[in-house]
Amino acid sequence: MSYVPTLEARVRRMGHVLHWCSTGTAAETLTDLLADAMHWCDASGEDFFITLAQACRCYIHELNNDPHDERRLS
Repeated sequence: MSYVPTLEARVRRMGHVLHWCSTGTAAETLTDLLADAMHWCDASGEDFFITLAQACRCYIHELNNDPHDERRLS
């Protein structure tokens, strides 16, 4: 069985990524990372928007399985 991180662990992991890749505010860094992901998909022949749709679907399923207000996590 593969490891499935908790939502809290996923939030912490993204916080670490944003800190490590910091280019300004968290929102600016996230914007830069998403643009980087788009460029990487173009260069790799991946479809960013299909992957984004899958991520949105995954996010909704995770919230349905473990509902809470992530904005309260700090």
